[in-house]
Amino acid sequence: MESSTKEPSSEVEQSEDNRPAKTDSEPSKISKALRTEFDAKYQIVNLQTPLNAFMSGHYKQSFAFFTLRSRLPVVLTNAIDTLTRDKSELVAQFASNEFAQAAREELKIIIGLISQLKYELQTDKPFHNFTGEEPDRELWNNFISHLPNGERTFYQASSLHAECYLHRKLHSFLENSIFLKSYDYFAKVKELALTDSMEDVLALTKYTRRSDNSLEVFDALLKINMWSNSNDGASDAEAGKKTNRQVLEDVAATDEFVLVNQAAEIWRCLDNQKPKKPKQVDFILDNAGYELFSDFILAEFMIEKGLATKVRFHVKAHPWFVTDVTERDFKWTLEYLSQHADYIISLIGKKFLQFLDEGKFELAPISHFWTSPLAFYSMTHTDPDLYRSLQQSKLLVFKGELNYRKLLQDVCWDSTQETSTCLRGFLPSNICVLRRVKGEVISGLAEGVGQALSRQDPHWMVSGSYGVIQFVDGTREFGY
Repeated sequence: MESSTKEPSSEVEQSEDNRPAKTDSEPSKISKALRTEFDAKYQIVNLQTPLNAFMSGHYKQSFAFFTLRSRLPVVLTNAIDTLTRDKSELVAQFASNEFAQAAREELKIIIGLISQLKYELQTDKPFHNFTGEEPDRELWNNFISHLPNGERTFYQASSLHAECYLHRKLHSFLENSIFLKSYDYFAKVKELALTDSMEDVLALTKYTRRSDNSLEVFDALLKINMWSNSNDGASDAEAGKKTNRQVLEDVAATDEFVLVNQAAEIWRCLDNQKPKKPKQVDFILDNAGYELFSDFILAEFMIEKGLATKVRFHVKAHPWFVTDVTERDFKWTLEYLSQHADYIISLIGKKFLQFLDEGKFELAPISHFWTSPLAFYSMTHTDPDLYRSLQQSKLLVFKGELNYRKLLQDVCWDSTQETSTCLRGFLPSNICVLRRVKGEVISGLAEGVGQALSRQDPHWMVSGSYGVIQFVDGTREFGY
């Protein structure tokens, strides 16, 4: 998922402070007046998100507000810039000479639609129905029609709904086009997330050869996998590489930043089973690039050590939140690794492809539920077939920030609330969560931990400096 490890900009942070500014120059007066006008016009309140409320841009002192005001416009601008910069390349790739002019005209239309979406975001306009050939059109239109009247605009809606709507609309402009149906605005970003990390890919490959079948190794691999989210394509690339090196050099050094570590419970869940009984593990993936490679490495360990007989990977149905893995990214990554010039990398890539051929790795059927705005508790009635398929699994590994938010419905829970309670009955099997904390939604912390961190660093929940490895026991539900 596209995210940032950076804290909210000083402009936003200063606006949260009710103290008068030390200097009051003309530019700062104008800036303050504009912000005040925006808040008044769109009913923004200068508060943090209240406990047990949905995260929303309605609350100015929230990361949701910062995301809507500062980050999402940049996502749309980047899409426009990419289309503009690569216009000639795209026309040549997707249209024959006789249709080149028509393709150029269509590009202009798409750029205009993205600009319009950006305007609607920045002026808190209502969500619109989907009227094209979207395969999930009915799901989305039904969802929008059932939103309360006061929760159908970008800043008044749950931020989960607003962000999902924006990314879904962004892709709809392509799938309803003539020439660019198969285009991905962010394909190059995702490819670079892997190709720029090949030193780290090689280091991780070497690190995990001939590893012992032990809880200690499993614990280290879970941490490596969780921290691999630092390579999110929207984060600072050099910071991600630095994190990779530091983690591989001394995994234990990260322990103080892992707020919950239930690796032992996850190990027991997978290890204490009858040898002949098939064990399936499902990964609900997050980002392409180095993180996806780390997912393959963790899955390889599970297969080779007998913790799983099959690992099934769930990808997004279409480009989503910039860096999320699609079917195309999944297959491209395996092919790129298998054909790499470095013999060791090529070997591991071929091994993963062989696992795919043998059924040890499996790409799960594509589901539009993962790209819906729905929290996961609704799966039992909105997509019962998917829920039943997850019940076949011994362990569900949910990766990253967006999956965490959907598990917890994007609600501002008390940080000490039991995660099992926050799931609202969503427990098709045992659940593992590997998440680097980048948003103000969290559960399952020990008493006093959240308060202590807030005193130490008010922005700890959005800094990306902390992570969780959490487990929810679904044994009784699942019948093992």
